[in-house]
Amino acid sequence: MSTNNGLRYIDSDGHILEHPTAMLDYAPAKYRDRIWHIETDEAGEEWLVYNNTRTPANMLSAAGVAGASDEDRARAFRGEMRYTETRPAAWNAKARLADMDADHIDMAVLYPTMLLGLQSELDVDFAEAQARAYNDWCADHLLEGEGRIFGAGALPPMHQPEDVQRVANEIRRVAGMKGMVAVFMRPNPAVDWRPFNDPVYDPIWQAASETGLPIGLHPFLAPDLPGACRGLRLARPRKPDGSYVDNFDPDRTLSAEEQMEHPELRPSTLFTQAIANPVDVMSAITYLTAGGVCERFPDAKFIFLEANGGWLVPWLERLDHHCRKFQWEVTNLSMLPSEYFRRQCWISFDPDEAMLRTTAQSPLVGADRIIWASDYPHPDAKFPGVTEELAEALEGLTIEQKRAITSESAVALYGIG
Repeated sequence: MSTNNGLRYIDSDGHILEHPTAMLDYAPAKYRDRIWHIETDEAGEEWLVYNNTRTPANMLSAAGVAGASDEDRARAFRGEMRYTETRPAAWNAKARLADMDADHIDMAVLYPTMLLGLQSELDVDFAEAQARAYNDWCADHLLEGEGRIFGAGALPPMHQPEDVQRVANEIRRVAGMKGMVAVFMRPNPAVDWRPFNDPVYDPIWQAASETGLPIGLHPFLAPDLPGACRGLRLARPRKPDGSYVDNFDPDRTLSAEEQMEHPELRPSTLFTQAIANPVDVMSAITYLTAGGVCERFPDAKFIFLEANGGWLVPWLERLDHHCRKFQWEVTNLSMLPSEYFRRQCWISFDPDEAMLRTTAQSPLVGADRIIWASDYPHPDAKFPGVTEELAEALEGLTIEQKRAITSESAVALYGIG
């Protein structure tokens, strides 16, 4: 399928809402009651049952309101919409294809929604079982996508050095699953605040190199791992006047029950996502390029997601500048950070970003390092009309640059198309 302008469109970071019940079929008996699923009680109320917790599922429905009316969006954000009332295409492959056709999207690579936060789970054995159940379900889900839908696999947590090998093992397992074209992890220094150039993470980069699976660095807004959200206290509840709530542990994440009972204590998504997403991704880029990971693992591929991209050129300029000025700190590098980025990294742009064209024209990045993301079916996704929005942002580029951004960069990155 092609739009009238002759371009193909491959969505490189769409999302699935976790199926209400399907992952239970892929769970080992030991953990079946704890695997992510929705239950409905006698009164018709829906509950999320996950890892020994039971919370109102209506709180999750706002994640699936792309294309909904203003009234329905408002209902979802007030917690008045059932999870199963969200857009069917969120977890139904056939319905997803119809929505892709409506938006002229040829193919899509899908990441999860709630399970983006999986790597903060403290029970690593359970979380590994949950990751495997999600990946197995996702791979089967893709079989209904007629070769147009692909998935990114979830990885278990790594709080201690000994956890890292589990992550590497799951990368290798996912690599053998049809339709799974990437894995994702959070851009957080999860192992005791150790940055990504610490050798503790080397088994992950080695597994990615050997399998060819790209690693998507996808942020999540909770302060439940080391990183900007926790370090900068971004999720600490504030009063309407902007002052902090007294006697609150800034490292603690509010439970769903607490947020329902005290909505005034909910962290501001504006501050947590607006600040933490790009800060964590900037840090990841720095340690992977200037920190020597790309030098040591030249076959590894890295994707930087959901943090915008207009800041990338000045960030790479800054990293190159500092590597030149502090050469004695980077004697292990044979290239500049921007050159590593050009060799083995990609960044995702939202379709409406003003700096998209400028970044595509920069020699530090280029159109072939840029992919685009719909974020469908999340509330900030434009549906329908996302490809028209992207086409407008690409005005002024050559047809070759347009093709790279709309589809060919994703083809090279994910090995699809």
